[in-house]
Amino acid sequence: MTMRRLLTACVVLLMAGACCAQDEERHPGWEPEPGDLDPQQNIALGKTVTYAPAPNYRLTAEGDTDSRDLTDGVLCDHPRGHLWFQSKCVGWSYPGRVNLSLDLGQVEPIREIAIRIQGGSPQAGVCTPVWMAAVVSDDGSTWRQVGEYSTFRSGDNAKFGVPRYEGEAWVHRFRFSDLQTRGRYVGLSLYGTGVTVADEMYVFRGDHDPATCDMAALQVMDLSTSRPQMYFHKPYLCFTTNINTPNPVGMIAPAGFEAEDVVVTLELPPGVELVDGGGFGRGSREEPADPLSVVEGQPIADGWTRYEWSGTVSGNTKRWGRLFITGDWEDGREGELRYRLTYADGTEAPTTAVPLKAIEVPETPQPEGLTVGLSWYDITAMMSWPDSIDDFKHLGFNTVTSFVHRMGEPDDPEYADRWEFWERCRDEGFKLLDIDSTFHRMEKADEIYCQFEDGTHGSRICPSYRGEHYQREIQRVAEQCARARPHYLFCDIEIWNWRGPIDAEKCTRCRADFEASGLETWEEWKLQKGYEMWSDVVDAVRAAVAETDGPEVEFGVYDWVAGRDYQYTWPFDRLYPEYLQSAQPSTYTPLYWYHIMLVGDEVRASRAQLPRPDVLPWLSPGDAGTFDGERFRYALLECFCNGSRGMNFWSNRVWDAENMAAYSRAIRNLVPVEDILLAGELLEGAQLQTPGRISGVVSGDEMVVLVADYLREADGSVTVTLPVDGAMTATDLDTGEELRIGANGELTVPLEDVRARVFHVR
Repeated sequence: MTMRRLLTACVVLLMAGACCAQDEERHPGWEPEPGDLDPQQNIALGKTVTYAPAPNYRLTAEGDTDSRDLTDGVLCDHPRGHLWFQSKCVGWSYPGRVNLSLDLGQVEPIREIAIRIQGGSPQAGVCTPVWMAAVVSDDGSTWRQVGEYSTFRSGDNAKFGVPRYEGEAWVHRFRFSDLQTRGRYVGLSLYGTGVTVADEMYVFRGDHDPATCDMAALQVMDLSTSRPQMYFHKPYLCFTTNINTPNPVGMIAPAGFEAEDVVVTLELPPGVELVDGGGFGRGSREEPADPLSVVEGQPIADGWTRYEWSGTVSGNTKRWGRLFITGDWEDGREGELRYRLTYADGTEAPTTAVPLKAIEVPETPQPEGLTVGLSWYDITAMMSWPDSIDDFKHLGFNTVTSFVHRMGEPDDPEYADRWEFWERCRDEGFKLLDIDSTFHRMEKADEIYCQFEDGTHGSRICPSYRGEHYQREIQRVAEQCARARPHYLFCDIEIWNWRGPIDAEKCTRCRADFEASGLETWEEWKLQKGYEMWSDVVDAVRAAVAETDGPEVEFGVYDWVAGRDYQYTWPFDRLYPEYLQSAQPSTYTPLYWYHIMLVGDEVRASRAQLPRPDVLPWLSPGDAGTFDGERFRYALLECFCNGSRGMNFWSNRVWDAENMAAYSRAIRNLVPVEDILLAGELLEGAQLQTPGRISGVVSGDEMVVLVADYLREADGSVTVTLPVDGAMTATDLDTGEELRIGANGELTVPLEDVRARVFHVR
């Protein structure tokens, strides 16, 4: 599957035109500040920066200069401020945690550590990190944290002067200042977003005596650019007390790292226990390792319990493993856990303490009509989740996913357990979703590509090819659906970039097909080829499933939306509703406040062009930058209150207990009004009397209304005027509180402690 590459392709290509029009664009006017280019003040100048993982963004990596780009004193000069276009910058695509460090050559007094990073979200995922820590070390081994920035902590954006996100590029200099610290080695650890790009790092010498710095008072932090480092994805960890939910564990590995065996030590406080877990480089399908449920905890001091198990680190990954933790803590109780790695040579990483919080998840009814599941969290992951079917029901999920092409044959003993679990989910009442990378799995034979007059061929699939490999691919999809009998088939088709099949006009086969078609333009012809290709898939699937008495399959394709011809080839408006039953806009973001509104606007734009709420958007549960449960719930409510009837998510790597609990809460909010959401039209005519935001769906004389003030501009409450004929009641679907709506339609919504509230108006 290739969804992960979408943002990178869009960022690189959709903005490419800017490079051709630089003379017409304004220069952002960035200039060095006093001291930036003075090596006596900025003691990072000219130093070599090391990274783990290595920067992986293609355009910034050109020339292999990343080790010097952050300390060469050269700032980006792209006319629109787009750092990701320039090789003088350093970038990562969907990185997770990143470490970088430099050696000053000797212990120095340090007053400031800073870095310039791209923000503004000119594309949805091009953002500043969600978390960042500045660290120092005398010896390169023991690191101490001297500063932290976190989007999880209220007030940090104001403290660090971060500009507002509004969809326009800017570059911000994050400053950890007034440090009065010391170190020979200086590092930054950060959690990246969809695309994270920087162009310069600074370390400013202080005028204090480094010997007077009390380093022992600073928190020791695990950081390395030369050995593996385990991490959790947020600055804290939540666990659910009454059901099992997963928490992912990431792994940082430097470039060129060779696999290494390690020992994981996990220490849990009184009343908290390890239930199970998977991954950690343990075992294989042929020789599975014992589940972590067999690991016996050993009592240690103060009622704590220590668990230890062996694992193997083979590379950088966001999902090295998953942990299922539970306990008898009351909802909201806070504490901490501790962990560390022991390496093959016997050395130990520092013990890291992580804040811990308990969540009790109320039982949530499963919706009857809304489509709520975890999409890329497929059945193989569910099968390693203790009591997953019961827990899915408790959370309110009603849809289970598989990549059926990975499930093998039903009569193959090696895969029998997967098919048995799949059918058990059906028997338990779940809808079944098959996600497929259609056309990507076509055999890579020369004939499938565009053919050129000189006897060579292109590197992308030819839109007019209909030979044996095409037919086999159509049959593959049909046969897998006949076996699996899914309720939904959602595909990812990114076989060309955003410009579509650009080789077609040079292809001898396509030129002949175009002449025979009678169509006047290549644009029309490409859309006809896309229509044929997708309708071939649908017709074949329907015929094959009908022979097995399977359910009627609903079809959708990632990022195909109304009013837009995806890749200039796939005509949504011609295919809907016969060959497509949903629009699926995609917005992968770290859910800063701007992005939550952007998500809602994207869904509303799709819904406005459809006769029904046939919108199932794609969000990320954190791959493009993690976020707290509050922001996740608001994003979900924005989707449903702007015309969505379900959700999709990429990927399965960073789902955690907090986000699943937030998702469940959103489902509880919406189940009582799902009939309105499924039958209604977008709310029109509502007016804001104060700063804020309103979204909603109307059916008859009832509404579902979301009132928000994400940017905290309304001084504690938002007043709206709704298009009603008389006095009504707005019932908060989360708290049950009732607010009166005046005969003139005026509703004032208090928002002192929250940024959005969802109401049933009647």
